[in-house]
Amino acid sequence: MLKVVSVSLQYDAEPLFTGVDLIVNAGDRVGLVGPNGIGKSTLLRVLTGAEPPSTGHVALAPGTRIGYLAPQPPDPTVTVGQFLAAGLGELGRLDRRLRTLERRLAGGDTAALDAYGEVQDRFAALDGWRAQARLTEVRQRLDVAGLPDDAPLHRVSGGEQARLTLARVLLDTPDLLILDEPTNHLDADGIAWLGGWLAAFGGGVLVVSHDRAFLDRTVTRVVELDGIHDTPQTYTGGYTAYRAEKTRRWQRLLLDYEAQEKTHQRLLADIARTREHARGVELTVRRGLGADQARRYAKKVARKATARQRRLRRQMDSLRWLAQPQTRPTLTLTLPDPAGDDGREVLAARGLTARADDRSLFAGVDLRLHAGDRVLLTGDNGAGKTTLLRILAGLRDPDAGQVDRGAPVALLPQTHDALRTDVAVLTWFRSQVPVYVDEAERLLDAHLFGPEQWDQPLRLLSAGELRRLVLAAMVNSPARVLLLDEPTNFLDFDSLDVVQEALRAYRGTVVLVTHDVWFADAVGYDRRWRVGGGGVDEQPADGGGRPDRETPRARLTADTHGG
Repeated sequence: MLKVVSVSLQYDAEPLFTGVDLIVNAGDRVGLVGPNGIGKSTLLRVLTGAEPPSTGHVALAPGTRIGYLAPQPPDPTVTVGQFLAAGLGELGRLDRRLRTLERRLAGGDTAALDAYGEVQDRFAALDGWRAQARLTEVRQRLDVAGLPDDAPLHRVSGGEQARLTLARVLLDTPDLLILDEPTNHLDADGIAWLGGWLAAFGGGVLVVSHDRAFLDRTVTRVVELDGIHDTPQTYTGGYTAYRAEKTRRWQRLLLDYEAQEKTHQRLLADIARTREHARGVELTVRRGLGADQARRYAKKVARKATARQRRLRRQMDSLRWLAQPQTRPTLTLTLPDPAGDDGREVLAARGLTARADDRSLFAGVDLRLHAGDRVLLTGDNGAGKTTLLRILAGLRDPDAGQVDRGAPVALLPQTHDALRTDVAVLTWFRSQVPVYVDEAERLLDAHLFGPEQWDQPLRLLSAGELRRLVLAAMVNSPARVLLLDEPTNFLDFDSLDVVQEALRAYRGTVVLVTHDVWFADAVGYDRRWRVGGGGVDEQPADGGGRPDRETPRARLTADTHGG
């Protein structure tokens, strides 16, 4: 279906990726992974023809239809119904025509009868009734069935826009699916349904995702752009198999390099001893019988040592000589230490009521948080989890009720679309963290924002880089209550490992919304709130548990070679 040959892309003479070779056949399930900002989304744009490569070419089999899920928001002026109907192609246009003719017939216009029959015949010939059933199922499974057809897209949330975009891609009956972070903004049921849908899909799938459980379930091959090797690295299996094989490759490469270096040092020492011996013979042999012959012998030995040194240098310059294994820079995450809180009440909500448009999300809710509480906040998409977090953080006023905050609160939002501006990285960071320039530069560098990015506009950052920047601002704030709305969205595996371990060691208060069950269990929680049915209910904490904090760590690092 898709053939990629020696594709590379350069920006300002700097290679983003090189030597990409890839074949995707019907039934293939390929996961594309790599660190944030390495070029995964850009590569997908090249594969779909949205951006030309610098070298190489991309070929599609004749007649292959691509369904491409991109992270950018859709046209905000289009209505929900129009947006989804466009995913049905001709059937969508026929459906709109049928509705128009039905209204004319209902108004007594019998002249529309013939046209109605013709359109209905064409609709039936294209199996339109089954398409309508498919549309209904996709809307229900992706939790957008409750959105009115006449609602403009700018009136729905960013998460709902993302799910609508995924629904439209799946409705378009593609042969090849190219999906960029499809599980972002889906709840556990939606992810499970998408995994089952992809398992039954007969075409090829190429997916960028950092959802580890989703990759384990859906892909059989992993291609990594790691930022170290010149060409992509390929692994067989899902996420678990990929990480295990990557660790084995790293360990094997490291052992081979260490053995080579031992041999190298032994040869250098041997050459040095031979040279020193030859020099000593030449200097100490006195004139007399056999002295000239001894000096000639010493010079001959010295020439052999020089030849051996040249041969060793040629070996080091050859392709057979292993370069030192490289790792990506280390991410450092420092969380504030809330020592001294000692279980006191840090947040209390009384009688909270919130509405979204004409719909009530919850009413009369009372909540209390004490220092050190770790809460997993669950609920269906659209139930009001994000709204509740925004109210608790003070970013939205409740329709009724009040929130008393006994400690500083910080919110990690689910999306960062509002940040895509021309403000520079360093300028924005200092607006959030009031420190001197040199300290801000040091902190940004620890979060993998080097000098070349300090003056870069926020709009040029990848979604994962924006996520990491907001995390950097949050953990360098004085907050003692962390409200985390889908913190795993857009983060690469290595960043996930660091964030996961940092939160596990954190002794402060955490309220966590996540669809990533691996992440929730690893971070740990001892309380569980569920939003739904017009309220927020306390439920048993049936997983995760309170992490062991006998030896808390405030600073964590992770080697990013994948080992």
